[in-house]
Amino acid sequence: MRYPLWVCSGLLAWLVAGQVKAQSAATAETSGSWALGLAGQVDEDSNDSLLATINWGVTRSTWLSFTVGQSTSPPDQADVQVETFVATVDHRFDTVGFMLGFERWGDPAALETDDLLGSVYFARARWRLALGYETRDIEIPFTLTGPFGNTLQRTAEVSGDRYGVDLRLSLAQRWRLFLGAADYGYERDLNVVPRIDRLNLLSASTLTLANSFLDDERSVGVERDLGRKLLTARYTTDHSAIDNSKFETVDLALLLPIGLRMDLEVNLGNGRSDFGSGMYGGLLLLIYSR
Repeated sequence: MRYPLWVCSGLLAWLVAGQVKAQSAATAETSGSWALGLAGQVDEDSNDSLLATINWGVTRSTWLSFTVGQSTSPPDQADVQVETFVATVDHRFDTVGFMLGFERWGDPAALETDDLLGSVYFARARWRLALGYETRDIEIPFTLTGPFGNTLQRTAEVSGDRYGVDLRLSLAQRWRLFLGAADYGYERDLNVVPRIDRLNLLSASTLTLANSFLDDERSVGVERDLGRKLLTARYTTDHSAIDNSKFETVDLALLLPIGLRMDLEVNLGNGRSDFGSGMYGGLLLLIYSR
């Protein structure tokens, strides 16, 4: 998830990044301000996601964020209906700040995770560096057939962690560069976990990639101001921790003002993996308090 929140999906990362880049400096530092984001995304394999998030400025330096959403993948893909809840708090001390958060993600019939995440960031006028860590408790339910034909319900438990770094640079008056890298670790060999081959199909969906089993993630992006519009291009590559298959995404997003306190972002991208490629796209509506 591309932005330092590292949450449920590429869509949520896109939504949160859209909120951050669209807020003016005055709004971002005003107590009582809020920003609401509503997003939907679909790909050509019929995976779809809907998300809503609200950021609230408790004080000039402290922001709370709450997100809920649902992602669906059809039976011939990952065959899941995932619900998402994320809560974070962000506080800044002049040029240094931190973020702490909790995420619950999953489908009780397929996979559930409880994640704790945090980051510390350093910000100056022309750059921002964030260092983050996330720990995950993963539960995978499965069914066994007993010696007398009876059915036994069991749960496989896996813990994992993630270390990440994100850098944002202002190259010129209207140009910004984004660089990100993350590495993942798991306490046990994933290939012996029940149903892992089926769950690996999450890696083939552009909408659920962030909560599949990754080994590493790298991204680069550029942003260009076009008057009141904003154009963003991003490239991301990941590797599966299960079979080392590679997944790449290239996407473009255009943010357009549609009112005094409203923006609309249109997103279009292409995902490519060892199993094939596909297009995806969506809309993000941003509403601001002032």
